Amino acid sequence: MKLKFAPIKFQAALAAGGVSLMAFNYLQFAIPHGEGLIKISDIFWSQMSPLQVILNAILVLIMLGSTAANLILTIVFLRGMASWLKTKNQFNSFMENPLTNITIFVPIASLSMTANVVWGPFAFYLPGLSLQTLMWGSLLFYMFLWVSLFFLEFKVAKSWFFNPMDASKLNFVWLLDVFAFGLVSLAGTGIASMAENSSIASFASVTSLFVLVFGVFLFVAKLSFLIYIQIKNAQLPDKPILPAFFLVIPITCLLGLSFYRIMGHFQNIFIFDASVISFFLITASYVITIGWGIFTVYLLFDYLRREFFKSQFAPTQWGMV
Repeated sequence: MKLKFAPIKFQAALAAGGVSLMAFNYLQFAIPHGEGLIKISDIFWSQMSPLQVILNAILVLIMLGSTAANLILTIVFLRGMASWLKTKNQFNSFMENPLTNITIFVPIASLSMTANVVWGPFAFYLPGLSLQTLMWGSLLFYMFLWVSLFFLEFKVAKSWFFNPMDASKLNFVWLLDVFAFGLVSLAGTGIASMAENSSIASFASVTSLFVLVFGVFLFVAKLSFLIYIQIKNAQLPDKPILPAFFLVIPITCLLGLSFYRIMGHFQNIFIFDASVISFFLITASYVITIGWGIFTVYLLFDYLRREFFKSQFAPTQWGMV
């Protein structure tokens, strides 16, 4: 049976890309290699212990499967979204609903993740591929995401003025646009840190800084309001919504890592020591992440222990991945 398309379905591709990048990042920092991103040709299996061979082989296979899943699901969902967008009335009615239109940011977040998958895990299996040949195309793709992100943000904000809603019904799913801001900024700072062309790197860094500042403002404002609403309601949301509390974790990591990257780029341009600022930013983001993670597990302990494995699938559960 053909299932009806919904933007939130992109979370499956997003989660697959996240798993792929986790394996890639481990290999990137655990295995000695030359400058740049690690390639499969940088792994010398004969110089490893049997335990290292098993561990790294498992990670390489996980990364291969997750990368394939991300790319295949992205193509499938893009086809579904193309058909969905052709029905103009359907898209407009979706955007006019302030309770559901926030999920329109999931495709933007997922496509930003796919860009990182192409640069990292996908290129890992192609030793002859130079990332510099992809930079102009990557910049164009990033600008498409950049423009789409702000267009959708203003369109969603507009719906609040013409279709007001009960603010007490808001929950942590409302942070999906901030999540998209974090991933788009990660893509932009990735280009800025990888590109050897100074024009590409400078343009990507400036536009990424704009996304970061806007994203941090949204994050602080929305998170503060959501905590206030949660305290005022004096009860947890419905069970399908509960995993959305975990969204704060990737958002904080993404914003912190993006600031860390952009500080490194500006350090090279303006010739100043950004090590203290960079250390503070990355440390602060991970301290907040760990603190929120512990708090969320404690808050949702009964749900995780008694209901999580018994409950029906909810799209918010992808946020835990």
